[in-house]
Formats: sequence, C-alpha cells, structure tokens
Amino acid sequence: MSTIYDRYAVIYDRSGQIGFSLRMIPYLQKLLEQHGLTGGTMLDLACGTGTTALAFAQQGWRVYGVDGSPAMLAQARAKAAEAGQHLLLSRQDMRAFTLPEPVDLVTCLFDSLNYLLAVEDLQQTFARVAAYLKPGGLFICDMNTIWALAEIWDHNTYFQDSDDLSIIMQSEYAEEAHIVAVKVVAFVRQEDGRYERIEETHCERGYPERTVSAAMERAGLTVLERYEAFGFDPPSSRSPRLLWVATRVTED
Repeated sequence: MSTIYDRYAVIYDRSGQIGFSLRMIPYLQKLLEQHGLTGGTMLDLACGTGTTALAFAQQGWRVYGVDGSPAMLAQARAKAAEAGQHLLLSRQDMRAFTLPEPVDLVTCLFDSLNYLLAVEDLQQTFARVAAYLKPGGLFICDMNTIWALAEIWDHNTYFQDSDDLSIIMQSEYAEEAHIVAVKVVAFVRQEDGRYERIEETHCERGYPERTVSAAMERAGLTVLERYEAFGFDPPSSRSPRLLWVATRVTED
C-alpha cells in the first residue's frame, strides 16, 4: 500500500477527521440493532487510528483492525493502550488480508473503499470480506458518490488554522475517470516553535451504486440495504455518501 499517511497519521485526529468516526459509531449501533447483531467478533477494515475499533472493543466485541499504514496503526495501538483495551491490529492490504478466524461483522468506513481506483480492487476486497464473514454476519461500508466528488469536491479548497496546526486541502476532479485528487499541505508546530511541513496527495474514485452492489454480489455477498449515509432514507441522485449493509447468506 502507499505511504500517504506516514507523516499525517500523528495529526489525523487533531485535523478533525476523527469527527467522522465519532458520528458513525452511534449510527452503526442503530444499524446493528435493526439487524439483531449486538456483539461477537469484528473486523474494522482500513481501521486508521482505531477510533471505531476501540469503541466496539469497549462494548465487549473482539476486534480485529487491518490497515495498510504502519503509522496509522501506531496511533491505534497507542490509543488502545491508553484506554486499557486490546485490539488485534495488523498491517495488511485490504485486497488480500487474512484473519485467524471468521467474524460476525466487517466494517469499512470513511472513504476507504474510494481509495481503490479500479473495479478489480473492489472485487478482490469484497471477496476477502466474504471469505472471512460468518454466514449470516454483516458487512457495513460507505463510499463517497460520484455526485459528491464532482459537485462538492471539484475545485474545492478547505482551510483549517489553529495555534499549532494549519491544514490546506485542495481538490480537483477528473470527470472521465471519476477520480478526485486532494492535495493536503499541513504545517505542524514543533516543541521548539518551528513548523514542520507535511504534504500528501490523496486520490479517490467514485463508483455508480449498481457497480458496487454488483461487485458485492459477485463476491458472494447479498446486499440487504442501501442508505444515504447517517440516515435510513434510500439513496438519491444527489446523495453525497452511500452506505451498504450486506450479508453472507447462510449455507445449507
């Protein structure tokens, strides 16, 4: 996997991006209640700094976390140690991960699947999910939509400034490829008062909903629900983010 989060990981939560996970956690809990899944084993795929994984571990789940960035995993380990919780973390490619056991729940959240820039990569990832999801278990994932990348992200500039951290994000959208490139430049204040510059470029691809659902079905997953994320309404042509709930059908 790429090294895009190697230096950014230490400021990821401070940048405000932890807010997505904090908003997603209660939403996930409502989804799981609707489907009658209240505990067991879980994989948080592309777990990042571990906010969601840690929250579920604190609720009694046995949690695996897989991510491609060693720096993000280091943040997750530190947070788990501080909270006195055990997370089973490993650095792996989401397209080829392995686990020592099947799990009841797999989550893949916050644009993680958008970082897969080819349908074949999605297909491989869903196949791995199906291989380690227990029959009757749930797979919950979300993605930015093509509409969001084209209408919200294109030619967009985001700026955040505080005493010890300044971040600029500039994004450009390529219509034919449905890929957005986001240039991130951060200035982080060091203990000696000087600032360290961090610069990364992140690329995400949007996919039609039917393409994602079809890839899941080909992998052996059955789509149960599709929502506009953070709610329970069906998606529309202007939904910025979609969420899928899928399962692996119980074998006879």
